[in-house]
Amino acid sequence: MKYEPIFKLPYSNVFITELFMPAYSAFSPIVTIKNGAWEFYLPEDALRETAKRGYEIALREKAYESYSKKYESFFASTAELKSKSITHISKEKFLEFLTEFRKLALNFLKAYNETEFFYFARIEKEISDYIEDKFSFEEVLSGEADIASWPENMRKLADYIINMQHIKLEYRKLMNSLALGQDSLLSGILQQLQARTSRKDAVSMTFEEILKLFAGENLKDSFERHVYSFITWDAENNKLKIISGGEAYRKIRELDNYIPKNEVIGTPACKGIIRGKARIIPFSMNPEEYLHKMQDGEILISDTTGPEMMIVIEKAAGIVTDEGGMMSHAAVVSREFSIPCVVGTIYATKTFKDGDMIEVNANNGIVKKI
Repeated sequence: MKYEPIFKLPYSNVFITELFMPAYSAFSPIVTIKNGAWEFYLPEDALRETAKRGYEIALREKAYESYSKKYESFFASTAELKSKSITHISKEKFLEFLTEFRKLALNFLKAYNETEFFYFARIEKEISDYIEDKFSFEEVLSGEADIASWPENMRKLADYIINMQHIKLEYRKLMNSLALGQDSLLSGILQQLQARTSRKDAVSMTFEEILKLFAGENLKDSFERHVYSFITWDAENNKLKIISGGEAYRKIRELDNYIPKNEVIGTPACKGIIRGKARIIPFSMNPEEYLHKMQDGEILISDTTGPEMMIVIEKAAGIVTDEGGMMSHAAVVSREFSIPCVVGTIYATKTFKDGDMIEVNANNGIVKKI
């Protein structure tokens, strides 16, 4: 079974992984951790299945409205939890809060995963094949194309993605508030876990292990999971299966892909051709730390982007990402600001180096050294 890398985070842990993986448990996901760096994989057949599922969702009557309603509920629940202080509460109250947060996070991520770029792959292909050269896909997403005369199913697909691109960005902002970044709910929880247990490795434990820790059990050190972990989902027992240490390292090596030397191919998200210096900016919840590196007119190359990276994006003459499709954050923002953009290259951050002169041909999806 061939696996494709889907998401990357520069720093993550087992506790976060246990929140994330149940949303994808039906697809045999894999997570690897290498010195804190986190990467998520799905098998190719799972990507085909998610594309099929996304297509079926899109054909439901005004399907996007259900995501909008769910968002309002998640937003209210997140705001309610963020209004509570957990610094000086009792152990019992903290565990109640932790259980409440975990329930919210699991439900949110279950809905959030259906807004990910790979759920839109078949929809994008169907629309692209239908419009041929009449107009561009960007014109469909911007609402410039007249879809009133389209066949009913095709019109439903277009209506769905036009609306979902905006809902998706709101979900992504809520993800930051809930689980990413220094000001997120999760960040405060992780700090409390370490402080209350006096264990820095607490964040490398599962929820079940943390409950045992609070109950007074003496658990072995879990820090090696932070160095190398190979994590899958045990569907039979509904929990993570964690391999760490040398065996994890060997399994991670098996996932390594060939890295091209001079050129990558991805999906054109906003057309245009631009040449300039490559600037590798890893995905970060604190992109200000990279502002001194990024100069106006350079080409931003990143694993992925999110609302928190707008401060860097505003300087970019072009955008290239390892991850994403036409509905990813980088794609939506690039169209909004008319920045040539190629997404889903898989290897861009490993193929190019800071200062490389590159050409981004976002008309055909090719990025190459020049």
